[in-house]
Amino acid sequence: MSHLRNTIITLSLILSLGKSYGTPVFFKNHNAVIGEKDKFNLFLKTEIYERYSINVTNYNILEFSMVGTYNPNNYVEVGFKIPYLKILQANDNGIIGDILLYSKFLIVEEIFSFFDSFLLQDSIILNISLSTGVKKEDSYRNINFEKGLYFPLSSGYTDIEFGNALSLIGSFFALSLYSSFVSVSSKTEPPLAFNTENDNFNIGTTFELFILYSKSLTIKLFIESTAYLPISNKSKYINLWFNGIGAWTKLFERIILSFGYYKNFLDPTDFEKYYSSTISCYLGIRF
Repeated sequence: MSHLRNTIITLSLILSLGKSYGTPVFFKNHNAVIGEKDKFNLFLKTEIYERYSINVTNYNILEFSMVGTYNPNNYVEVGFKIPYLKILQANDNGIIGDILLYSKFLIVEEIFSFFDSFLLQDSIILNISLSTGVKKEDSYRNINFEKGLYFPLSSGYTDIEFGNALSLIGSFFALSLYSSFVSVSSKTEPPLAFNTENDNFNIGTTFELFILYSKSLTIKLFIESTAYLPISNKSKYINLWFNGIGAWTKLFERIILSFGYYKNFLDPTDFEKYYSSTISCYLGIRF
């Protein structure tokens, strides 16, 4: 009876963690977790991107964004992101970036035991980046005697991403793997065009360690790695392999706090498509 009770408690914990929130994503590194049914979550997110000009002078882009997610049932999650971008060193009022629409569809959910009890989830990801931001030719800003630019954070064209996320959730840790293909449009190429020279693949992994779990306080630490694999030297992102660490906290089932730092491990070959590091933090409220 004691063994059965412990098993039931463990499975309940894993299912609760499975319905918990995943770690924040950077450069579209997703997990397969679907949140609780009929829950709306609103996040205020801040990111600082460190970039370099052609003369290797660093500058920073501050991004404020409003992110919302909603789960109509236990198998579907939809959401949006509305970003505002500002080059800190430029005399500029900032811009509205490309609005993102997210969707996630759970296709596999299994519970099994090995040395622990685990929840395995697999989800299909479909994301659309709308053409609400400024185009590359309009995104240059003066920084003293040099130029900074918002591209590719803002591209002004529609992109479509197809991906798959796989998450393994245990009593003390979770591991997520993600891969996707991004169809990037441009002035001469509509979305899903046969020409793929602007497109890229994404691969990523996230490891979460559960430090504390309760209804009043949940704490997770995470390590995350995301790589962009360009199809050609004309791809939207080149030489990006970000590795980061951070912490995620949930208070009283309603308030979410997160902080992460990411560093690019590759050297630049095209400064106009390159980021060296970023700091990401957000505050979320669950309704």
